[in-house]
Amino acid sequence: MIEHMIINLVVVLIPLISLQFVLFEKNTAAKHPGATVMFHISNAAVIIVCMTFPVDFSAGVFFDLRYIPLIISFLYGGIAPGCLTAVLLIGYRLLLGGDGMITAILFAVVAGIVTIIQFQSYHLLPLKKKLKKITGLSMGITLSKLLFLFLYLAFTDVISWDLKKAAIYIGYPLLQTAVLVVVITLIENIRHALHFQLQQSEMLNSVGQLAASVTHEVRNPMAVARGFMQIFQKEKYIPEDKKIFLNMMIEEIDRAQMIISDYLSLVKTNSSRIERLNVSELLSSLKSVMFPFALLKGVDLVQKPADNVHVVGDPVKVKQILMNIIKNGIEATPEGGTVTLSAFMEEKEAIIHISDTGIGMAREQLKKLGNPFFTTKSSGTGLGLMASYRMAAEMNGRIEATSEIGKGTHFKIIFPK
Repeated sequence: MIEHMIINLVVVLIPLISLQFVLFEKNTAAKHPGATVMFHISNAAVIIVCMTFPVDFSAGVFFDLRYIPLIISFLYGGIAPGCLTAVLLIGYRLLLGGDGMITAILFAVVAGIVTIIQFQSYHLLPLKKKLKKITGLSMGITLSKLLFLFLYLAFTDVISWDLKKAAIYIGYPLLQTAVLVVVITLIENIRHALHFQLQQSEMLNSVGQLAASVTHEVRNPMAVARGFMQIFQKEKYIPEDKKIFLNMMIEEIDRAQMIISDYLSLVKTNSSRIERLNVSELLSSLKSVMFPFALLKGVDLVQKPADNVHVVGDPVKVKQILMNIIKNGIEATPEGGTVTLSAFMEEKEAIIHISDTGIGMAREQLKKLGNPFFTTKSSGTGLGLMASYRMAAEMNGRIEATSEIGKGTHFKIIFPK
């Protein structure tokens, strides 16, 4: 009995694998041949397995989780596929034969009709309301079936009740509803993650197209303008107090060039040069480069010893990742604060730690780190950090961040050893 229930619980999760491809196919132009067919086949297989290994309640009365793949098929496959799944369920039940066949077929039809009625409104609801609706639907169908069976068993007097059978009878609707809620929650989380990835991909594609289309047209005239301003700076007839404005214009042109470089870093496909890098030497080099900038901001840049810590990756990309995060830390730290660089080994990973004593971030801001155009700075695009996240992923690494308002932010750049 317990073995059969475990089989039911395990197999209802199988369609989640093929459903990911179906959802991806519906939300993009990408085509995965056979994805929808595989989803329906897996649903059909789950129904057959559930009905083949039911929990035996009494002669002719069995409990299983067949309604879960049936409802999932209707809600996420569509009405036509759901009807095909219902036909398969009914056909297999006719094949099995035995007592209770008419009841089983009747309630399979009822479950299908009720789910079809809910189909349109269901997908317009937020997750919490979806779960409430699903809970009501599952409990309504299951309890109606159990009430019917109870009356049948009471009048026919074909069963002797005991504590075990009473527990199964009461626990079955709760178990089926709980499993259905778990499966729906997993499906909705998959859909949410997929939707988020698609948004990221579309935004990145837009950024790439924009960068590719304006790079040469914008950079060339900017370089010419910057060159003439540098020439004017050397002219004696221009008063010194006016040359300040030339310096400001050159600085703004350089900042615009930097923003363009950030855009380009998202779409460039430079070949990676993989090397074994000494993290201590790398941090020392970056500290020397960033020290003048930290000094200008009144921030103390500190490096802690990092003996025998090495990472394998593209030195250019690793430096760019670290420089972006160090620069952000310096900019987020008020005068008199500290940015600390350290590294250590943890199991099979090399962890580079960059922490600051800056203004910190709220939890909602942390969740958005690495998103295009998200930044906490008044003059920034967020593209530098997004590029860092992407480059780390390209080298099988990852970036983790923790922060607290008023106490600073801590970044971990993690690479395989």
